[in-house]
Parts: sequence; C-alpha cells; structure tokens
Amino acid sequence: MFGKMEVFSVEEVKLAIDAIQVYQTQYDQVDKVWGYFSAVTLATSGFVVGSDKATRSLVEPVAILVAYWFFCFGNHLALVSGQNQLMQLADILIKLCKNAGFDISMFAPLSANSVANFHLGAIITVSLGILVITVLRRRQSSGK
Repeated sequence: MFGKMEVFSVEEVKLAIDAIQVYQTQYDQVDKVWGYFSAVTLATSGFVVGSDKATRSLVEPVAILVAYWFFCFGNHLALVSGQNQLMQLADILIKLCKNAGFDISMFAPLSANSVANFHLGAIITVSLGILVITVLRRRQSSGK
C-alpha cells in the first residue's frame, strides 16, 4: 500500500541543517556588501542631484566620481568574492541536503559573473548619470 520510505540518519540531517545555516550566514554577508554599495551610491547620487556645488566646475564631479569608483572597486572585489564563496557553499549544501532527503531542487544562486555584470552596469549607469547632470547644469548656467 505504501511505497518504500527512505531513512536518513540524524547525522545527515544535522549536517544539512548546519550547511543551511553556514550558507545563510554567507548570504547575509553578501547582502551587507550590497547594502554598503546601495548606501554609498544613493548618497553620491543624492549629493550630485541635490547640490549645485557638486557640479559648479568639472573638478567637483571628477573628484566625486574618482572617490566613488575607488569605493566601487573594493566593493566589487568583495561582492564577487562573496558570491563565489556563496556558490561553493551552495554546491556543498545541495549535496548534503540530498543526502539528508531534503528537496532543494529549485535552489540556484546567481552566478558570480551575473552579479559582477549587474554591479558594473549599475556603476556605469550612476557614473553616466552624474556626468549628464554635470553637463546639463553647466549648459544651463552658461545660458546655452
């Protein structure tokens, strides 16, 4: 009447649960790196949009962009490294969960390459926005 039931050891289940917790911890760390990026990007963009002083000459926006890119470089390294670690942990997690009888077949973290490309795209978009605002304000102030 009932099909054969698989029996999983308590140790396999504990290992899977521990792996889930380690993965979640790493996920939280990557999320914090994204949070730092969001905060700095929002602050940088808000400063440029909200202050005419940020674009009164070309020196200010260039200095702002150089500082932003410096931050973004370090943030990018941390983000991609963290995502690579997350992918490695995901591989281990999938194996351990399968051994414990947990179905996580829909579990698929983003690739580090996808995250890197999106991050770079966001950096480029914000940088271009800052440059466009600078050009438009300079044109407006010169009466063109």
